[in-house]
Amino acid sequence: MANQVIFRGAPSQVCNLPALLKGGAVMVMIGGVHLSTTNSFPFQWNVLLAQAGAVLIGVGLPFVKTAFTRIVIDTTRITWTQGILHRHASTLDLSRIQCITSIHPWWQRLFGTGTIILTTNDAVHPVRRLPAISNADQLCQRLDEAMHQERRIPV
Repeated sequence: MANQVIFRGAPSQVCNLPALLKGGAVMVMIGGVHLSTTNSFPFQWNVLLAQAGAVLIGVGLPFVKTAFTRIVIDTTRITWTQGILHRHASTLDLSRIQCITSIHPWWQRLFGTGTIILTTNDAVHPVRRLPAISNADQLCQRLDEAMHQERRIPV
């Protein structure tokens, strides 16, 4: 059987929604503290901007990491490529997968995505995640079929 690509893409930025909401809540708290202390202390823009910058960096890094992640699933292996300045690629043979689970948190269901959890017999990475994948259920089925096909054909 020829090596065919089942999926090629990246996780959806939906997986970063919790980080965005947490960052927004922290920004509101920082603003509230600064506003509530203006009567006691002079308002310091430089402190507010430094705190806001730190929160923006903390919220922005997951978005950048997701933007520079690529996943390719073919009929024999899964390949992850991540990184901006330093690229890191890892592969997982489908024959090493023991269990495939698809989970759909309510906030991912709103956007039609889900997370695929792969339980493997790999000692280094016994559990691998494919976060915020569009049509995760259909990809799970195709991955399961390819996994069983890979086990039937001796290499």
